[in-house]
Amino acid sequence: MMPVVQNMTLRAVAPGEEGALAQLFQLYCYDNSAWSGEALLADGRYEVCDAGLASYVHAAGHTASWIEVDGALAGFFLTEPGMAGELAVQEFSDFFILKQYRRRGVALEVVRRVLLGSEQTWLVAMFRDDAAACAFWQQAFARLPFARVEAWDDASLPQFQLTLLKPAV
Repeated sequence: MMPVVQNMTLRAVAPGEEGALAQLFQLYCYDNSAWSGEALLADGRYEVCDAGLASYVHAAGHTASWIEVDGALAGFFLTEPGMAGELAVQEFSDFFILKQYRRRGVALEVVRRVLLGSEQTWLVAMFRDDAAACAFWQQAFARLPFARVEAWDDASLPQFQLTLLKPAV
């Protein structure tokens, strides 16, 4: 098992930091463009609704969090309330680690702290075409002590591999 990352901090994106989140989200889009095929707009940016992204900072039940390692920005994650059929869940919706922090146990430690550190049921949605993300999550499901890991199908979201997670409490 990877060592626990001791020098990692998770903190909420504060009001006023939405611009930094939007810039890091552009890197996330760039990182995904190899498999998504998403093209740049004429202004050199990927199509992202900055106001929608900012809602993760302000809207009830939504979270935007920074991942910091040794005090330096290493990535972010977003969560939002959702439903899996009749079951209320919290969706771990977007997750990005800068390349220089990958393969150091940072992502697995984020999952350990956030998902295993709560009592709620989580929904993880991975784009089926994102082989790296699918491989990471399959490894995380196998390595971390979730009480339940269950595939979830939603015919309206065929592009996603959906998984429900219940932390062991």
